[in-house]
Amino acid sequence: MSMSWRTNLCLVFLALYVLQTTSVPHQFHVRIHNDIGGVEYKLVTHCFSRDDDLGTHILKPNQVRAWTFHDVIWPGKHSVFVCDFLWKNLYNRFEVINTGWPNMCDKLNKPGCRTYHWSVKSDGFYLAIGDNPVPSDYEFKDSWQGPRLIKSINV
Repeated sequence: MSMSWRTNLCLVFLALYVLQTTSVPHQFHVRIHNDIGGVEYKLVTHCFSRDDDLGTHILKPNQVRAWTFHDVIWPGKHSVFVCDFLWKNLYNRFEVINTGWPNMCDKLNKPGCRTYHWSVKSDGFYLAIGDNPVPSDYEFKDSWQGPRLIKSINV
């Protein structure tokens, strides 16, 4: 009888440990705004993670590419999305979101801190975090790289 009691107690502690170390996945939102300006300035984007390829999208001026995802729930693992950007002959590739980045919710102390807005402009890439960012919320993060030669493939 005492063996059963000890086994049950161990199972209770194991269950409590698992519940404490794993968390409910958070929902994140990413929005990429083509703010380059000018009617002829289309922005080509290709975004992907280790598990998902979101495809190539061509954004006209003032268009937005948006997606939502849930973070992975395994301890020590993070969701990472990388995007390629092409405008005229300029290029860049970088992480647009990495759920392993320092906790922005704690840092910003404001609602909607799991919504990442990227504004792509002629001078580079700007990030604002929050539900309804105003222009002063955007922070410069990176500039265009290039020029980049695009290799064409004959099919």
